[in-house]
Amino acid sequence: MSWTGSGRNTVVLCTAVALLGSLALPAQAAPAAPSPAHVSAAPGSLAQLFRVPASPEVPSPEEIAAAKSTESATADQVTRIDRILADAAAAQEATLATSLQANNAYSDALVELQLRRDAAELAAAKAAAAGAEQQKTRKQIGQLAGDLYRNGGLNPALSTFVSGNGQALQQAATLEAVTAGRTRAFQAAETAAVAAESLTAAADEANHAADDAARTAESRKLDAERASDAQRKAVSEAQAQRTVLVDQLANLKNTTVALESARVDALDRQRQQERLAAVTAAAAQSQSPQPDRSDSPAAGPAPESPAAPAAAPAPAPVAAPAPAPVEAPAPAPAPAPVEAPAPEPVQAPAPAPAPAPLPAPVPAPAPIAGGSNQTAISVALGKVGAPYFYEYGGTGARGFDCSGLVQNAFAAAGKYLPRTAAQQFAQAPVHVPLSQARPGDLLVWGSAPGFYHVAIYLGGGRVVQALSPKDGITVTDLAYMSGMQLHPYAARY
Repeated sequence: MSWTGSGRNTVVLCTAVALLGSLALPAQAAPAAPSPAHVSAAPGSLAQLFRVPASPEVPSPEEIAAAKSTESATADQVTRIDRILADAAAAQEATLATSLQANNAYSDALVELQLRRDAAELAAAKAAAAGAEQQKTRKQIGQLAGDLYRNGGLNPALSTFVSGNGQALQQAATLEAVTAGRTRAFQAAETAAVAAESLTAAADEANHAADDAARTAESRKLDAERASDAQRKAVSEAQAQRTVLVDQLANLKNTTVALESARVDALDRQRQQERLAAVTAAAAQSQSPQPDRSDSPAAGPAPESPAAPAAAPAPAPVAAPAPAPVEAPAPAPAPAPVEAPAPEPVQAPAPAPAPAPLPAPVPAPAPIAGGSNQTAISVALGKVGAPYFYEYGGTGARGFDCSGLVQNAFAAAGKYLPRTAAQQFAQAPVHVPLSQARPGDLLVWGSAPGFYHVAIYLGGGRVVQALSPKDGITVTDLAYMSGMQLHPYAARY
């Protein structure tokens, strides 16, 4: 098919004008492919646990007086009060676990928000570059359209062809090249327009995702604050209730407040150790052997068990409410729980205020010599106490959340771990039962795959961790946290 005169001119001009119109930056971009889901929803249990459960009714003075009439009545009332105190301790653990979950959800939301903002910034840069390229091709097409209009549909470069000068074959080849170049210009302009539209839509989608992540983070922040308030309220109410109940115990048993306070603390520790022993034993019984792929032959001493002793007779009064450090047991082929030292008797009882529900940070243990993760342990221990602190989403230099502390400590040892607690556990090359945990292993809380807290095991039944805004970065007795969904397996890098 051949074109002549005005017909060819009309087609070329119409094509150029139509293409120019199609190259404008779109006012409404078509939706891009859906982005990945944002941060996961906060645990379903959070909302219902923000409110502190009602405390059991404390016995009245009349009930205490009546209970002293017979030994059996006294024993029944003591049992009742012990049960109330145990329930209060469990309620405090529940509110602390909820607070940790809310803190983790907020930290995860901040991590997601930063990822979304980075993606939006990159998408905006790509869209701007595509827009600039589109403008460049639009200018080229505009110039081509103007040339065609002013020269009756011919490019000035083709004027020699219509004059009849030159060799026929050379002219034909040149005409074909010019025509192909003009076609490529139209195609490049069309491609630039499509790219600009697509990348502008992607940038809009990325900005929407960042806005959604910001709203999610703000919501998680409010959840964390409510959970923290609920936990503080539970602690305050439990302290007040404990003071009354311990005084009633001393009255019923004709002892002192100090003795009863120590006895209650010992019962709490016994329950904690029994729970830890149960978690450890369950993992040992269901153990499926997994090869240890640790890359260092000096990964630490023989496996030691952080488990507490099995149930024992009621302990004697102890001198202080803070849990005593658990000594590392001798190596044993079986993962059975080991015995902890018995509490020491009180030497000189004296009235003492009710202890805080969270144990005060204990002195950091001396780093265990050897082990590929010793540097990580030392770095984490070096951040216990001021000037370091807990920070939502923090990875340093002074503020950390639980997984941020772990990531920072292991990076100092040349091991680059993922960002969140769940990822750090899932991507570890080795997982071992809790009874085989050794210093430098990671312990997590929650249920797979949504672990909400992570800590570094130190040996001797203790961990170093970024615990909460109130407690900061601290060394804690593992048994104290055994009732907060301690996972029965440890992760090893």
